[in-house]
Amino acid sequence: MRRFVSLTVLVAAVIVVATGPASPASRVSDPAHRPAPPDAGSVGVRLVDVPVDLVDDPRARQYVIDNLQPGVTVSRRIEVSNASDSPLHVTVYSGAAEIIRGAFVGAAGSTANELTSWIKLSRRGLDIPARSAARTTVTIAVPKDAAPGERYGVVWAQVSGRDTGSGISLVNRTGIRIYLSVGGHNPPQPKFTVDTMTAARR
Repeated sequence: MRRFVSLTVLVAAVIVVATGPASPASRVSDPAHRPAPPDAGSVGVRLVDVPVDLVDDPRARQYVIDNLQPGVTVSRRIEVSNASDSPLHVTVYSGAAEIIRGAFVGAAGSTANELTSWIKLSRRGLDIPARSAARTTVTIAVPKDAAPGERYGVVWAQVSGRDTGSGISLVNRTGIRIYLSVGGHNPPQPKFTVDTMTAARR
């Protein structure tokens, strides 16, 4: 049975994202026409525990890093904190990521990939009082037929600003990276996909 130790390191990397179509009327500079976003830096997220065998790896204290065999399921607890003076509703979800020219890049919104289909969260919505924190559990279940290779993702904690009708929504989100390597002896992933097949007689 795998052992875990608790962590007390706070990881906070806030990303402000503008979504939705912007009409010419919504591009005004008057703050009265823009939604009020949450305070920047008000949401933090951290890992609560790390496997004992990775305790000396500084990356494992900030990110979910693991090498799993097909058919294995692991769970990690994360803590989401509210550093503001107001209660916040925080949405927690998984999203895709990739390595681009050596940099880890999280995809926009809740973009999915193969790894996100393996991830479940015990709580996807957290109502956190001011200056408080709440926890949720991230469970990763690797299918028995999973091909070997590396997968990347992010567990995001997001707070959305109010949309006042301008067509722009501002959100703050901070995330924990996931670096997952799958081992085993299953066949490697194919380099192509077949979308449709049509039968015909010669």
